[in-house]
Amino acid sequence: MCGRFAITESWTEILKYYGIVESNYAFPSKYNIAPSTLIPGIITGTKGERRVGPFRWGLEPRAWNSAGPKPINARSEGLRQNRVFRNLVERRRALIPATGYFEWRKNDKQPFYIRVKSRPIFSFAGFYDTWVNDNGEKVNTCTIITVAPGSNIRLKSIHNRMPAILRGHQDERFWLDRSVTNIDDLLPIIEPFPEDDMIWFPVSKIVGNVINDSPECVQRIDR
Repeated sequence: MCGRFAITESWTEILKYYGIVESNYAFPSKYNIAPSTLIPGIITGTKGERRVGPFRWGLEPRAWNSAGPKPINARSEGLRQNRVFRNLVERRRALIPATGYFEWRKNDKQPFYIRVKSRPIFSFAGFYDTWVNDNGEKVNTCTIITVAPGSNIRLKSIHNRMPAILRGHQDERFWLDRSVTNIDDLLPIIEPFPEDDMIWFPVSKIVGNVINDSPECVQRIDR
């Protein structure tokens, strides 16, 4: 799964990476982003422009009872079968910016910080819903798609799931393309990210407490 991640680059660099020239929304550097918090999501507007805004991490689809689960992750293998997920993937996709994410090794609960070697900013493939509740409040929520590690043997030794990381700007453009509305066209780019373009290292167990949000969370430690 993907239950914690970080955005350590400046907001200026994030906007530059996604080609967003103007935005009234800003997000500070965060070193320990946890579920249920507001996170930035990049979507495509009705005129084809890229827009960025806050989404609560934990999907609350309009089609579900608000008292139901709010999944922070959606398994890629189940997207076709889940009617609500499929509809949102085909109509409401988002990029979730990140600079790295955390996983805990099962046998000793050691946290690892995992990032992409070739670029400091990358995108999780996600999807969202937005609607207005009975109190007139706008509900913006999202989830991050996960995949099996596949041939990533060393990563598999840490965890049996990983977030769906898009491979670059071409896949990011395709994911946000509103003209693509068939899930069968979209799923081929949702695959395990190549292990040879990833780096991971152990970090302090302070990241286990959501109160801790400092550069120490993403610093390598000696074991």
